[in-house]
Amino acid sequence: MTRRAHGRGGIDWLGPDKAKIRTRAAPDPLTGKRRQVSRIVYGTPSEVETALLQLRLLHSYGPIAQTDFTVDQMIEVHLATPKRDGTERASSARYKDRSRYRLHLQPRFGKQQAGAVTPQELTLHYDRLLQDLKPNTVRLIHALIRAAYQSGMERGLVSSNPASLARCPSCKSSAPTAPTVETVRAHLDVLVESDPVMALMVRLAAGCGMRRSELIALRWSHFNFDTGTVAITEGITDTPGVGQQTTATKTGRFGWGVIPIGEQILDDLRQHHETLEKNAANLGVEVPTDAYLFSSGPLGEKPWHCDSPSKRLRKHMKANPELSSFTLKDLRAFAATEVVSSGANLEAASAILRHESPQTTMKYYRAVREDVARQAALDLQRRLDELG
Repeated sequence: MTRRAHGRGGIDWLGPDKAKIRTRAAPDPLTGKRRQVSRIVYGTPSEVETALLQLRLLHSYGPIAQTDFTVDQMIEVHLATPKRDGTERASSARYKDRSRYRLHLQPRFGKQQAGAVTPQELTLHYDRLLQDLKPNTVRLIHALIRAAYQSGMERGLVSSNPASLARCPSCKSSAPTAPTVETVRAHLDVLVESDPVMALMVRLAAGCGMRRSELIALRWSHFNFDTGTVAITEGITDTPGVGQQTTATKTGRFGWGVIPIGEQILDDLRQHHETLEKNAANLGVEVPTDAYLFSSGPLGEKPWHCDSPSKRLRKHMKANPELSSFTLKDLRAFAATEVVSSGANLEAASAILRHESPQTTMKYYRAVREDVARQAALDLQRRLDELG
């Protein structure tokens, strides 16, 4: 067993990839005796060092900054800490951030001391990344390293945040697109015959503004046929190495909502449930109480894979090239645009999409259509002609 002192803690190696990490904790408040916290961990030396640092953050007292604190360790500490609201980061979010870091930041900064990185180094690195990446992607990379430094500052691991002074590229978000009512209806007419289950999903997405993750997380228990409502309380994500997980909606509990549904959707739901009951009767069992609405199993026991709806919709679009195509995300823009164009205010559209702020609805989902703008211009010209 190899021992290594590490500040006010240490690492005892029990094998090639197994170690006991330990750190001093605050003295016992009653007796004043010293206390030590230890844990068995597995991994490479670098992973064990990071685990020890995280243990010290949880249990140590007094300053814990260390000169050999690397950018690698700073990122891992940041991804392991809870969000501001106290909830754990979603596995899918950690996977995306860690992938961005490993691809675009780790080769250059990973082993460098976090406190030695300068704003100029980050700015020059962003300039190089812009040769191969879109500005928005570089902004996401910048947001990650800036948040990691901020997390390190809050925990006394670094004294400054060079990313806050680095020059990050700006970019303009592309205007969102939304299909017309006529386009959605035309596709529904075809889907009802060729893929009725996908037609039901399109109706829910267009009529309720639901996200793809929320659609595949729908269970029959979320529907109340007496009141004609659907409760949106969760989503499903798929993370490599982890698999599918049920999570909160994208905006957390703020994104929960009970949305009314019309007779057409209710009729489609009843027909879909009749098919499920027939499958259960053929198998001699009851329909599970927690069955999924969109399921890859005969009894709704498991949900569709996260990519299944998009693939099925793309297949339909390729089979019908004469119709203008759209995606499930476009249907959220459709829902917001139609609600506002019908005379409702932006707050109503924001409530349907369950955004935390109406500004998000305005920025990303309210599509301005050429036909609406063209008609507005013609109306203006007509009024001018009447005055003449």
